[in-house]
Amino acid sequence: MKLIEEIKNYGIDLSDLTLHVSDLRICDLWSLDSLGIKEPSISQSKSEIEEAVKDHFVRSLRRDDEGRYQVSLPWLEVHPELSDNRNIAERRLKSCERSLQKRNCLQEYENIFKEWVSEKIIESVEPEELAREKGHFLPHRPVFKENSTTRIRPVFDASAKERTIVLKRGLIIWN
Repeated sequence: MKLIEEIKNYGIDLSDLTLHVSDLRICDLWSLDSLGIKEPSISQSKSEIEEAVKDHFVRSLRRDDEGRYQVSLPWLEVHPELSDNRNIAERRLKSCERSLQKRNCLQEYENIFKEWVSEKIIESVEPEELAREKGHFLPHRPVFKENSTTRIRPVFDASAKERTIVLKRGLIIWN
């Protein structure tokens, strides 16, 4: 009898809760914002964040000896430490190589990276440095567009993760 009374009491509470929840979209139920919990970057207004990003851009903008512009990434004030994701990057690279070999495009794809190295868009990491330090790597994959001037191009995956923190979680990104 006591159990039935408790269930009836809960029924009243749950109907109140149901009314409150029905004002939200289903996807909002998993959002911390609906509980009043906000990330530090979200507690600022979008215009404040935008102004801070512009200021960061101006402060970090540099021009190298060859006249190229460089700017540092706009990290959140409080961001998680990046993990060593070399394993996932290597697995993705092997998969990418197999896929490109099947399509007879591996050399064309490699040439893009060689060109980027010669243009100093990217730089090689020496094997000794890889052995000595942990690092965070950006896995990539080819994207094909037959009707484009660049038939094949690499696309990097800053969201790649292996049960750990990803690069994208620490950067200010507009969608």
